[in-house]
Amino acid sequence: MKSDFFVLEGEKIRCVLCPNKCLLDEGGFGACKVRMRKDGKIVNYYDGIISATNLDPIEKKPLYRFMPGSKIFSIGFFGCTLNCKFCQNHTISQINSEASANILKNKKYSPKEIVNYLIKNNLPSIAFTYSEPTLYFEWVLETSQLCRKNGIKTVLVTNGYLNEEPAKILLEYIDAANIDLKSAKDEFYVKICSGRIEPVKKFIEIAFEKKVHIEITTLVIPQTNDKIEECVEITKFIANLSENIPFHISRYFPNYKFNISETPKETIYRWRDEAKKRLKFVYMGNMF
Repeated sequence: MKSDFFVLEGEKIRCVLCPNKCLLDEGGFGACKVRMRKDGKIVNYYDGIISATNLDPIEKKPLYRFMPGSKIFSIGFFGCTLNCKFCQNHTISQINSEASANILKNKKYSPKEIVNYLIKNNLPSIAFTYSEPTLYFEWVLETSQLCRKNGIKTVLVTNGYLNEEPAKILLEYIDAANIDLKSAKDEFYVKICSGRIEPVKKFIEIAFEKKVHIEITTLVIPQTNDKIEECVEITKFIANLSENIPFHISRYFPNYKFNISETPKETIYRWRDEAKKRLKFVYMGNMF
């Protein structure tokens, strides 16, 4: 599927799906390693290729106040618009040449095939998850539109790093989303995630305006974003939209390029107590 989210700049094309706005020569990939320039257009190199599927409790997304107690068909992708040094899914989010060759061996699925599977198996909802689903924008949009026609609920599990125009289009067909707000600080996004914070906050605001059921998750990492002031700033932002937005405070464990020790449980308890001053629904994650 080709993308309409690009602009010509001389002999180059700028992809404007996400805030990275990569400038591409013919055959070149964006920072995501998924979207590329081909025949003067931007395309998804792995269009229709799925990293994993599973039938999950919806609480694993995590969504605690949307269709609670139900099972959701989860479908995953490859690549990411960010490059978080602590990524929990780096084996599918960060693509190198070896990974690319293996990915291309996988079967491709059309949106219609997936929706027909959901209908046949009487599955009431689908989650686009595991890696960053907005990179598969056209595929996810078409699937979501078909789901809407067939009464199937759609869930987006996302970092929210998407430009405003595509966000407004996609979120029209999304029923619920869990969105990462990784820090209150732009510096964190720049140094740790190779991104910026403002597009994420704008995505959350658009989702709220579109009446998508949203829940927010922050992974709390020692020596990085764990100060209680971060909790105050994040929860003030959320509460300014609605005190009824659920907030998930997730405990970090070492992964990918981060070997900092896991977050002490006491830190998560302090964040929970602080968050409850502003928000009605506060949950702790990874507390095993």
